[in-house]
Amino acid sequence: MKSGMTNLLMGTDLTDQQLEYVKIAQASGNALIALINDVLDLSKIEAGRMELEAVPFNIRKEVDCVFHLFDETVQQKKLEMSMLVHNTVPTCVIGDPGRFRQILGNLIGNALKFTKEGSILVCVRVMDPNQGSSSDFTAINVDQNSPDTHSSQGLITETLSEVELEGLRLRGGSTAPRLSIQPGTEFNSREAVESWRKWNLKTSALNCKPPSHFTIIASVEDTGIGIPQHLEKRLFQPFSQANSSTSREHGGTGIGLSICEKLVKLMNGEITVTSNVGVGSVFEFFLPVKFHDALEGKPCCSKFPAGDKRLSGMHVVLVDNNLVRQEVTANYLQCLDIYVDLVEDMESTLELLRIKGTSLQAILVDLEGLSLASIADLTSTVRNMPSFKALPVLGLSLALPPLIEKELRDAGVSYMVKKPLRHSSLACVLLEAMNLTPTPATKRAVKVDDSKLLSDKRILVVDDNMVNRRVATSMLKKYGAIVSSVNGGAEAVDAVKNRKEDEKLDLIVMDIQMPEMDGWEATRRIRNWEVENCFICRTKNISWCRHHRLPIVAVTADVLKGTHTECINSGMDDYLTKPLDQKQLHSLLERFVGKDMFNSPEYEQF
Repeated sequence: MKSGMTNLLMGTDLTDQQLEYVKIAQASGNALIALINDVLDLSKIEAGRMELEAVPFNIRKEVDCVFHLFDETVQQKKLEMSMLVHNTVPTCVIGDPGRFRQILGNLIGNALKFTKEGSILVCVRVMDPNQGSSSDFTAINVDQNSPDTHSSQGLITETLSEVELEGLRLRGGSTAPRLSIQPGTEFNSREAVESWRKWNLKTSALNCKPPSHFTIIASVEDTGIGIPQHLEKRLFQPFSQANSSTSREHGGTGIGLSICEKLVKLMNGEITVTSNVGVGSVFEFFLPVKFHDALEGKPCCSKFPAGDKRLSGMHVVLVDNNLVRQEVTANYLQCLDIYVDLVEDMESTLELLRIKGTSLQAILVDLEGLSLASIADLTSTVRNMPSFKALPVLGLSLALPPLIEKELRDAGVSYMVKKPLRHSSLACVLLEAMNLTPTPATKRAVKVDDSKLLSDKRILVVDDNMVNRRVATSMLKKYGAIVSSVNGGAEAVDAVKNRKEDEKLDLIVMDIQMPEMDGWEATRRIRNWEVENCFICRTKNISWCRHHRLPIVAVTADVLKGTHTECINSGMDDYLTKPLDQKQLHSLLERFVGKDMFNSPEYEQF
């Protein structure tokens, strides 16, 4: 209730001070809910009651979703957080997406808590998918005609046939090499990055039938306080932290990492930590998953479907002196189907411009570690080259004060791309630089007005608790819906049956635990009534009637797998967990009310 009300309050006209107070109240409520959920999870695991799902899910989208949950915290702490998903990670796997998100989210949250400055790198890669092979690469088909790779040293013309296996085994054996965004470490070296690129080329040549099982490796590296080696074992004990001062300074209960370890073990995986005091830590977990059947016979490497077709084939140059950060940005660009050349300094940039000529369409410069003078020097030199006077220069940076942004624009940086990077926001800026209008799909990163999302849609809220009814009603009215409410299952059934002949109802939001008649029983009765009555209307060739199947969404604080199953068995279409979250509600409304549900094939059974 508290979380729902604070969500509503934040959408009203508040002073800056009032808004700050509400944010604190909301954060406190969310922290309490998270703690309660963690304790419940730990209890279920220890009692052997934790149930895991085995469903298809898009692993790249899940990583992207978790990563961007922390955008606001990253910006507040002025940290650089990067995400790198290796090309060999397939699009769709079978596993438990909710628990995968929980583990990754806990590790990222832990890294943010203990990192005051510097960076965090989230990296996802795979172990060699060729199970049972005596050699790491026996099933890989080497293509003599593979494209050249491009690096900061100019053009590397090594084809796949010239890649040495020893070089590929350099980092992690049958695993894609580990990278670090922290300068000066062995995993941030040119050798490590080239090993990563070679592995990428090698495994991208896979044209064999995918194996049924493989292992995902996800790591979270930070530049935080680090952990003494003799205290590392304590990290995974419940309600335990490295030492007592940790809790006083950074807060927390010490339960998150324990849950991560237990969940990973429950999924037949493994979690490890390596750390240096004053340098940082790397948490890494290994999860066995299955390929989704839909990928049978298709290449293991699939692109993230994030791009605008008008960007496809675009050719840009990326300037960054940190090779791993360079690889991160290049990965985002490649997901947009953009061809990218990588350079480290101004001299290499100018040389590449002379070689490539007018085929280059933009320069992207990572501003981290570069002085304003060096940026101005680069842009002015480019502008003085006749063929590149109008070449757009894009700066990549954390959020900057307006004065600094103005100085950068005066120095010749035409457009700014803010970090942490998003595929959609990067695409929007590139389209703008090309004088193209972003499509609605590309503009997902831009805030839009949702006040008419549910214009003229009629929704019934069913809950025996007055506060819950008010929260749900207010949230739905924000989207322009016409909302009515009742306080029990029997009343909901009557409201559906006793509508006027022309009174359309678009959605029911139904609580489960209610006295006299619960949500499940109410749903069963509504479904039976629909089946009995809608058949008559179909025989009369009526295109719509009040007996057509209504989308019914459960609202419950019970997130056990059995509850979800019972919801589906009773005839419900989906469920939301309490307290109601505005983002979850928005996503659900787009699915169920943002399209014509009544003509959808999934409802043809009636």
